[in-house]
Amino acid sequence: MSGASIDRGSRVYLRNAICGEPGCVMAFNRRGQALVDWSADMPEINRWTAHDLDSLVLDEAFCVRQLDLAFGEMAA
Repeated sequence: MSGASIDRGSRVYLRNAICGEPGCVMAFNRRGQALVDWSADMPEINRWTAHDLDSLVLDEAFCVRQLDLAFGEMAA
């Protein structure tokens, strides 16, 4: 299954329409579909849309780095 690595918080595109800004997976419904927020690219939708995992592609250009920050050592 190609969508097996899609989790909450994943940035995704529709498989047949990889353009514009990716959506963000916010939750999953009882059918196992991803509820995607597309508000960054299409604010007029103003709701989450449900998609089968096989119809989504992960945004592989996006990654979160853990920065080695020591907040206790910051200068005042």
